[in-house]
Amino acid sequence: MEILIDEIKKTSSDMARRGWAESNGGNISLRLKEEYYEYFNEHKPISDWMKLPETMPEIGGDRFLVTGTGRYLRNIELFPEKNVGVIETDKKGEAYRLLWGYKPKGAPTSELPSHLLSHCRIKEKSDNKMFAFIHTHPNSVIALTYAVANLETKSLTKLLWQSHAECIVVFPQGVEFIPWVMAGSMDLGKATASAMSRRNLAVWQYHGICGCGRNLDEAFGRIDVAEKAAEICLRVMAVGGAKQTLADEQLKAIAANFNCTVDEEIFE
Repeated sequence: MEILIDEIKKTSSDMARRGWAESNGGNISLRLKEEYYEYFNEHKPISDWMKLPETMPEIGGDRFLVTGTGRYLRNIELFPEKNVGVIETDKKGEAYRLLWGYKPKGAPTSELPSHLLSHCRIKEKSDNKMFAFIHTHPNSVIALTYAVANLETKSLTKLLWQSHAECIVVFPQGVEFIPWVMAGSMDLGKATASAMSRRNLAVWQYHGICGCGRNLDEAFGRIDVAEKAAEICLRVMAVGGAKQTLADEQLKAIAANFNCTVDEEIFE
């Protein structure tokens, strides 16, 4: 259990110190490996079953460490049992209940639909090897959705790939662009889950970014690289725009050098 808490304390603190988690912004979830179940088997559930907005059989019986609604990520390192909790879904994936945390009284993040629906797709596409999902508010990524007109998945991905040579290695499948949808809604949850079935990053227009990975370090790292690229892009725009950039052939050469399978549609 201490390993899990240390992992989420580190990630949440990194997000807060970068200014990505103002007030109660941003949320984190980690699908637990079965080796951690024993600890929570000793605890009596602290809530009744609550119905999920739709059935999610892919994660039936799974357990998740999830940040709390209205809680500040910067406080997790100080009071983890107040600001995070563990939930479990029933065997059919129709409902969930609280097992631990959210003291003295609380609930999972309001973005729970996006998290759980995304975990369904992440679990499937990774053959049960990816466990982490992060949503956060990086300054430059958000600013880019205001500064660049007519953004969509291909143009956003290409812009980030060309702004920083590491990007095509870190997210070779690209970055999904999701036009503005109401936060916390099932519509946003479904759009994000659909994006996660194809890619490991998704940008919410005017709002933030989501990333997944085998663990929180990998998910955070992908977001961090995307944010760095967005910052570089904005700085270049501020001094009059790019006079030169990485060509398609150079991007493909970088990907080949690191044995990355690239989404070729981005180049079309």
